[in-house]
Amino acid sequence: MLRLKKTDAVARQVNLRLPTENPNSFNEGTITVMVKVLTKEELRDLANAELGDAEYLRRILISVDGLGDDEGQPIKGEKALEEVYTGAWCAYLQNAILQDYWEQYGDARAKNSRASRGR
Repeated sequence: MLRLKKTDAVARQVNLRLPTENPNSFNEGTITVMVKVLTKEELRDLANAELGDAEYLRRILISVDGLGDDEGQPIKGEKALEEVYTGAWCAYLQNAILQDYWEQYGDARAKNSRASRGR
């Protein structure tokens, strides 16, 4: 039996591949994000609000773990969130987090849908 336990947030691992000065190598890693679980109606309302990526993330993103500074020191709490919203790599971070967020719904829909019948 699948238990539908009420939860307001889920953790997601997001894989990133950032470019470097060398076009043949990349800075790769995984971050963990805690995001809100929204209903279909809430998601539709957000989509209709025509928000930019940063503003959309401010509504769904709770925390980010796994980011580090130039010296390899962890960036935590509000500083990690600010890196996602306005940091030098925000375009890459925002895109990766949003893609993963929407992909989870697409995967769930695909896995729970029956094969369509010919018309």
